[in-house]
Amino acid sequence: MDFTDSYKQTGPCCFSPDSHYLAVAVDYRLVIRDLVSLKVVQLYSCVDKISYIEWASDSEYILCGLYKRPMVQAWSLTQPEWTCKIDEGPAGIAYARWSPDSRHILTTSEFQLRLTVWSLVNTACVHVQWPKHTSKGVSFTKDGKFAAICTRRDCKDYINLLSCHSWEIMGTFAVDTIDLAGVEWSPDDSALVTWDSLLDYKVKCQM
Repeated sequence: MDFTDSYKQTGPCCFSPDSHYLAVAVDYRLVIRDLVSLKVVQLYSCVDKISYIEWASDSEYILCGLYKRPMVQAWSLTQPEWTCKIDEGPAGIAYARWSPDSRHILTTSEFQLRLTVWSLVNTACVHVQWPKHTSKGVSFTKDGKFAAICTRRDCKDYINLLSCHSWEIMGTFAVDTIDLAGVEWSPDDSALVTWDSLLDYKVKCQM
């Protein structure tokens, strides 16, 4: 069995969805290696230590969560000069993820005050108040056209339905749960299933 040379790593690492690249966090630096030769193809410098890495689904963009700052930086493999920096200010950033179209970043603020959708196309942003969870509670349809987001206000759980084209809220409905744990679209995108916490173990389907 053959082994490669060892490479320095101080944070997370992540394979690109197309299996062509490997992203490795080394303190403040993001190292992108070719998965076959392991040669460095891109090297990016962040403003703080990298806590989280996530590739966009098209493998063209990659984001770094700098949660101690708190801040998010994003980079493009095809446009090395392009960069994006997201700073929520006092609200902070507890989690970041890509949308299915690879052109929007969703961030959740500290204490779940709001979920913000940031556009990489026109720099616009949309806020969804009171998301229920930090790193879960968001589900996209298989075609990427709609999103369902768990929210909570006035001690009641809700599901917000958003269009991923305009990111406008298309509708909101209450959920009969004690402590909404998650939401997921059905395989054909015709229904939503929600489930309660382990203490209540209740599952409900919404058509």
